[in-house]
Amino acid sequence: MKRRLLAIVLLITFTIIPIYWKAYASLDAIPLKQFKSSELDSHLKDIANRETLNQLIYLPPGDFSKEDAANMIRHVSNIPPHILHVLVQQNVHLYLFNGNLTDVEGFEHLHGVKPRGYSNQGSNWEDVPGIGGSKLVLAKIGHSNKGLGHGSINLELHELAHSIDRYVLGNIRYNQTFLKAWKSEVSSLFPNRNYFYTFPEEYFAETFAMYYLNDVSRFELAKHAPHTFLFYQNMEKLPVTKNLISNSH
Repeated sequence: MKRRLLAIVLLITFTIIPIYWKAYASLDAIPLKQFKSSELDSHLKDIANRETLNQLIYLPPGDFSKEDAANMIRHVSNIPPHILHVLVQQNVHLYLFNGNLTDVEGFEHLHGVKPRGYSNQGSNWEDVPGIGGSKLVLAKIGHSNKGLGHGSINLELHELAHSIDRYVLGNIRYNQTFLKAWKSEVSSLFPNRNYFYTFPEEYFAETFAMYYLNDVSRFELAKHAPHTFLFYQNMEKLPVTKNLISNSH
């Protein structure tokens, strides 16, 4: 029994832990808290949830648009503090990067691979500006808006929502309340967009982005998908647990 326990400990020590550190400790990135830039600080003056964002967000070394990065950080700051706090507790990080996604350490294996749901003529991962769902979320600086290599209303909120779905809300995309809203409202909100018809997790990520981006996108969500809108209202009111809003309507 003791030998088996020792073997398990050694397995974790020499396999899982190195993989974890490959994603974080050796990543060529700088935590927002340690990033020294008067220009960036001026753009982030009086931003909400700064202390939590300092732990959540990483920035690249070298030159990049501080204004674009600050805008992305401000979008993330719209997310309720209790959700951001759980992200940090779960060791989820958002890396705002430059260059190609497949040049980021830990994502090289995606080079030449097409993302799920993309056509044969669609982009490969090296040309895609973001990826979410793991503990390291990537969003390319300057590519927030729809049409800049992606079809989401907001890149950073959409990709971060995938990890919120998994690590904060306990795979909320499988929640029956959410699935009911998705099935009844996806055609109204996203007509002729099969991607959202097929994958409820993509519907969650995109509607999450709509809810937290700005008042205009939130109004569009409420207008075309009122039950989904109510879902997010309830999510803000209740404690974050894996059984979140299971009986919200």
